[in-house]
Amino acid sequence: MNWDNIRNSSGIKNISTLTVATISGNSISALFWLYLAGLLGQENYGELGYLIAIAGITSNVALIGGVWVMTVYTAKEKEVQPVLYLISIISSGISAIILYVIFQNSGLSIYVIGFVIFNLTLAEIQGRKLYQTYAKFFVLQKLFFVLISLALFQVIGADGILLGYGLSYIPFLNRMYSSLKTKKYNFKFIKEKSGFIANNYSLDLTGSITGQIDKLMIVPLFGFGLLGNYYLGLQVISILSIIPGVIFTYILPQDASGKSTNKLKIITVLGSVILAILGVFLAPIVVPMIFPEYKESISLIPILSISIIPSTISSMYTSKFLGKEKSSYVVIGYIISTIVLVLGILILTEIFQVVGLAIAYVLSASVLAIFLISINYLKRSYFGEKLNDG
Repeated sequence: MNWDNIRNSSGIKNISTLTVATISGNSISALFWLYLAGLLGQENYGELGYLIAIAGITSNVALIGGVWVMTVYTAKEKEVQPVLYLISIISSGISAIILYVIFQNSGLSIYVIGFVIFNLTLAEIQGRKLYQTYAKFFVLQKLFFVLISLALFQVIGADGILLGYGLSYIPFLNRMYSSLKTKKYNFKFIKEKSGFIANNYSLDLTGSITGQIDKLMIVPLFGFGLLGNYYLGLQVISILSIIPGVIFTYILPQDASGKSTNKLKIITVLGSVILAILGVFLAPIVVPMIFPEYKESISLIPILSISIIPSTISSMYTSKFLGKEKSSYVVIGYIISTIVLVLGILILTEIFQVVGLAIAYVLSASVLAIFLISINYLKRSYFGEKLNDG
């Protein structure tokens, strides 16, 4: 896909559809999370973030093969959907049982099963480039999340939020069920591509650990109250990162199909600079007016906002590597990034206290971006390997 293709009616329509849906869906979710921050208070909000971190890592353990395998091979028109659904639904059921035995929390278990169902479904739709269907499913899940969680909160309190989150995924089971009914389980292809699948599974798992380990570390170090402030800061970052996320959703199947998206990636990175500036200067003014209780977030948000730039760069290179089935580079990058994050939290919080958390987060995101850029440069310059034709 060259730049002219991006500008044609189909390309503009698809990007517009994804943009409207992602902005709408993520705005619904983000505003609800902000509403919950005021509703629950620092301690309960932090505890909810802690439980979601546990559920998030477990969900990615259960996603055998990972969502990128589904997206990439569906885009390449390979029939891998039934076998990936079957393996992941079995593993998610086992994971859900283990979680319930440990925590006695049905919300955690239902979240894991629902997460697997929904994210594999979205990955298949994304791979097929059914952007309107993707948009519909994405927004509906956010609406279900808000409505079900609020209803359950009125009945059983804070525990209802996590339970509602898990239940919001379940209505999308039908598409998975339709795929499973075909009984075209291509285990041979899975075996042939076991290396790429293993790398992508490692990618999803290390990515999840990188994204959640900070929350798991904050609780024993600082308690649920500070985690609540940190979690609020991350919600602000998620709002600012909506547009880069839209572009990533669009370009991954394009890259997997061998179409160039370089100019769009450059524009996205430039846009992330503007978004980071907004976070640095605007968010610290607005957030205290709405959430006066979350005082520590005022010092965290400006620094966290800087991470939008390297995170966007990383997502662009991640799409490139995944499209060329070179996911091992991204896995290594995530491992390095996780190590930097853990060491950063342990060392920098001793020096800078709470602010050290935000610095460690930015450093982790920056190291990942630098690593992926370096690998791309080395492969092209020294080994003559073209990772992207555009």
